[in-house]
Amino acid sequence: MRHYAIIICCAFLVAISACTTGQNGAVEGVVNPPNAGAKITAVQDGKAVSTIDVSAADGKFIMTLAPGTYDINVTVPSLPFPLSFPGVIIEPGRTTTLSPIDLAQPAGRSVLSGTIGPGGAGTRVLLLYEGRERAAVNTSADGKYEFTGLPAGNYTLKADAPGYAGDATALNLTDSQKAMQNLRLLYITSIDGVDWSGGKIRSKGIGLPPKNAPNSTVRQEMAKRAALADAQRNLLRVIDQVRVSPDQSLKSFMGDKNYTERIQGFVQGYKIVREQELSGGNREIELELSLTGPGGLSSIIREQQP
Repeated sequence: MRHYAIIICCAFLVAISACTTGQNGAVEGVVNPPNAGAKITAVQDGKAVSTIDVSAADGKFIMTLAPGTYDINVTVPSLPFPLSFPGVIIEPGRTTTLSPIDLAQPAGRSVLSGTIGPGGAGTRVLLLYEGRERAAVNTSADGKYEFTGLPAGNYTLKADAPGYAGDATALNLTDSQKAMQNLRLLYITSIDGVDWSGGKIRSKGIGLPPKNAPNSTVRQEMAKRAALADAQRNLLRVIDQVRVSPDQSLKSFMGDKNYTERIQGFVQGYKIVREQELSGGNREIELELSLTGPGGLSSIIREQQP
């Protein structure tokens, strides 16, 4: 009887263990070349929670993790910075497969550095080489970052910080170049007409046809011009509300004169995304500008020191 009770108890413990394990998930992948001495580290909330070695035989790895969101870093002795897969979601009882990780990246002698505004150590800086992720770092307390040992080629620099709109810029490095690239991220606030996730600014304008126009063609053209002017004024009103930090507007950051000249020029690059005729011959036009990225609002302040 006692022996039977022990068996039941053991079976119960095994069942509990299996149930608990079943709540975990996993991440897997393959690293090429397999004998590069790579290590895989799962980072959550800035802390490393698990590290494993990649198989030297076939380059494969699998790591069991509790459900949640992780940054999966790949460190290799031959690379100056880890390769990073941010925001990897681990679901209970499921295995997430990463894209194949190619470590055969050329070495170089170029250096890229700069400052990401608004500063602080919470800004993530990602560097892509020829369209593929090469390295990722966090900025220092004063917002500075640096990548070394870079080969010549085309790069994309991306930055993300909590509470700010992510931004990116493209650049080309020549051999042995010491390049500097600053970014100034825009502070996310609730502004009608600003799509922070899509990186767009939009505004509408309505134009009324003149009563004394000689014909319908002229009335339509005059209504369109009036709608365009109204939409551009509304674009300026939206941009006036954009901030570079909780306590500093874009205008105060750039200075009144510089702000006026550059913003007025920026607004002229609008794109008409919708146009329709309303009742009474009125015309409505919707305009769009890029908020971030190449040609975006953030690009006109990019070269200024944060």
